[in-house]
Amino acid sequence: MKNTTLCYIERGGRYLMLHRVKKSNDENHDKWIGIGGHFEPGESPFDCAVREIREETSLEVRPEDCSYRGIVTFCSPEFETEQMHLFKVTEFSGEPGECDEGVLEWLPIADVYSLPIWEGDRIFLRLLETDARFFSLKLSYSGTGELLSSELHFSGEKKPLLVSACLLGAACRYDGESKPLPPEKLAALRERYQLIPVCPEQLGGLPTPRLPCELKDGRAFRSDGADLTVEYSRGADETLKLAKALGAGSALLKAKSPSCGSGRIYDGSFSGVLTDGDGITAALLRSRGIEVFSELEL
Repeated sequence: MKNTTLCYIERGGRYLMLHRVKKSNDENHDKWIGIGGHFEPGESPFDCAVREIREETSLEVRPEDCSYRGIVTFCSPEFETEQMHLFKVTEFSGEPGECDEGVLEWLPIADVYSLPIWEGDRIFLRLLETDARFFSLKLSYSGTGELLSSELHFSGEKKPLLVSACLLGAACRYDGESKPLPPEKLAALRERYQLIPVCPEQLGGLPTPRLPCELKDGRAFRSDGADLTVEYSRGADETLKLAKALGAGSALLKAKSPSCGSGRIYDGSFSGVLTDGDGITAALLRSRGIEVFSELEL
């Protein structure tokens, strides 16, 4: 089994991503990933993380600046089993230089999900966005790179709860704002659950900010008349995949949203009128046996 590190360096809501396009016979060819590589003899995970960041980016970090977030085990019939030690870094010095393994670029975190990335990366990237406990994630791939299964465990196990990212303070709403929960309610939820942020619109490939959207006759229409049902359905499918991968049986989703609304949503007239119904994501999750409720029901 080989051991590697992977580090996501964050600055101003952006990750420093590496587009792997320069090396031949690269198992990550054309994928966007974080910064990292194989252990050298005698290295600890922190030693390796610091060295790889220096070699690939020219940035300098201290071991104490590397937040050790989890271990990801990759299994595939095509490659040796790999244990990847996952870090997040927000304190560093210098500016990125040239990398001989690919092209470095600062990218908004929300945009990373629409890049060519490994499917399982979506799971641990969401965990990096929260104060998730140290976790162990096993990802099993087919020989063609399809994610077959995932198995997630946390240190001090708590049940996972999907939560609309805007309720956790992420500026991912159509207007580029958030709708954070009151601190006391958020603290109470964190006592009971492992909170997993999700934004179906972003997972469906929509930008932030964006024009408002409402449902009419089961389809999603933007305020300028554009039909975005495909994007909203894609976001719902990705959210369901995440729920299955994490074993989440419940979801706290933003009220009235065309994706996340449960029970009552806007009627499609863009006049503020509500009608009975569920958003596209909420409806799909419910159809698959996942409990859905809104912040109004806490």
